[in-house]
Amino acid sequence: MSTAATLTFPPMPALSWEADEPVRSNRTVMPTLSDGTLLERVVRGDADAFTVLYRRFERPVFAMLLRLAGGRRALAEEWLQEAFTRVWLGAGTHDPSRGEVRPWIYKIALNTARSQMARKGYRAPHVSIDESGLDLADHASGEKGVTARLDEARRTAAVADALRRLPDFMREVIVLRCSRELSFAEIAEVTGAPQGTLKSRFHRAVAALREALGPDGETAR
Repeated sequence: MSTAATLTFPPMPALSWEADEPVRSNRTVMPTLSDGTLLERVVRGDADAFTVLYRRFERPVFAMLLRLAGGRRALAEEWLQEAFTRVWLGAGTHDPSRGEVRPWIYKIALNTARSQMARKGYRAPHVSIDESGLDLADHASGEKGVTARLDEARRTAAVADALRRLPDFMREVIVLRCSRELSFAEIAEVTGAPQGTLKSRFHRAVAALREALGPDGETAR
């Protein structure tokens, strides 16, 4: 694949959970570098720096995409590859004065999912929560998460169904806030929505989930 300017796209690293062995950079100091320093090297066409950055973010970004893809792993992997292709091609567009690298990468991933769903008409039939825990607690008020009231099997089915019923803009803020532990300031950078709006959406989404799950933690019928 050719790119703008003089960059040549590096071979996309295999997903780390599928690779035979971890990728080892020939520069031992590389894994200790900050996100910003790695991205600066990516701008200069450093494929090793890109691999380290990819390894650093692939799992959390994949987990987010997996939920947005309704639990379809193949689709989430496709979006992951597309998102990091955009990271490589657009590395020079990141402006450190406007935000950190982490929310910038999440924004690219979210926009990738949004554009792919809009273009291909995807609509998630369900939302998998198997890959990592989704804590629906309102941490600001110290309330216990609704999922804590469910046993493992019933929780998975009930919360997945309740999440599926949420509007996309509510599901996004729940996924970003609860499962990936981004701050509202970071989510604002990712989504482009004001923090106040995001907090309102989050609390509305949590209320909707509690209502959907019912007083006993079972999906209301």
